[in-house]
Amino acid sequence: MSSLPPLEDSVAYVVVGPNDQRGPYTLELLVSEVAAGRLADTTPVWWPGLADWTTLGVHPETAVLIETRRNMAAPAPEWAQPAPAPAPAPAPAPAPAAYAAPAPAAETFAAPAPAAETFAAPAPAPAPAPVEPAQVEVVEIVETIAVAELVADDGTVVTEIVDVTDFLAEDGSVVAEILDVTEIVEIDPQTLADYEALVARSSQRANLHEQMELADESLVLAVITAAGEFGFGLDDRTDLERSHELRFGEASGDLLEIELGRVAAQRPEDVRFAHVPLTVSYRSGSYQGEADPGDGSHGAVTISADEWTGQSASAASLFLDLHTYFDEDLLVDFAAVQRDLGATIAVVRGKLS
Repeated sequence: MSSLPPLEDSVAYVVVGPNDQRGPYTLELLVSEVAAGRLADTTPVWWPGLADWTTLGVHPETAVLIETRRNMAAPAPEWAQPAPAPAPAPAPAPAPAAYAAPAPAAETFAAPAPAAETFAAPAPAPAPAPVEPAQVEVVEIVETIAVAELVADDGTVVTEIVDVTDFLAEDGSVVAEILDVTEIVEIDPQTLADYEALVARSSQRANLHEQMELADESLVLAVITAAGEFGFGLDDRTDLERSHELRFGEASGDLLEIELGRVAAQRPEDVRFAHVPLTVSYRSGSYQGEADPGDGSHGAVTISADEWTGQSASAASLFLDLHTYFDEDLLVDFAAVQRDLGATIAVVRGKLS
């Protein structure tokens, strides 16, 4: 008794490439395609009833059918996509695990690419008439070529890149199609030299700017360190365009606020001849005295009351001459910053004692 399903039933599945499983087809169609040479007999195949994938050339019954067809030299049936099974017919039985994930089968039964492609597409009609590239169904892109070299009338070097792609048509002929044309105007050497000189000057300015940023950051760190010597921990820092706002907390609950101007100069060597504004403010809720606007002199400490919080604040505004705190290499003298800022904090806080 034959183990094959009826040859005219659409129940067989084949693997024509990695992760490319197709079907169902009739065994009549598959046997005829192999006999005609359009499908390799090593193509993996499965139909309900098989325990695992096999090939048409290995399965004894399909191998006999193929050999018989070849000996008879019977013409292969005209290819057509198999029509879906009639509505009342049951769906194909579930495939085994290898059918759901055909990667292992694809490794064991590697179908030759040309046979798989021919099998997947309709067979060409005999002696096809030439077609325009736009009408050719592209089966495979073979090669992409770039063509260049033009010179304009004014002597400017113009490179014209033409992307030419060869397409392999169904009948094996190669069809060339121009995909893109791009014109690139090359910059003349003098223009390139001018730009490189500009970049060099800009780099010098960028390096100077970086030195200024480092000097500015060094002064901020020195101020934070000095405040820490008085038991204040940094709670918040806001870096503005022209200044830095630093807020410190103390274990007692009092607050210290310092506004420090940014270090700025045209050249790093000018930093030591510049100055930055400094405002130190101390807030406390334990002060019982009265507000004091000060006498208006430079460096005078003022005392103000905040009706909403019930706190009092003492403050003083000064200028820091940067030559006192930076050496010629723009290195900060932390001891000098600690000395002067410590004295300022002590005087401002002392007004609320």
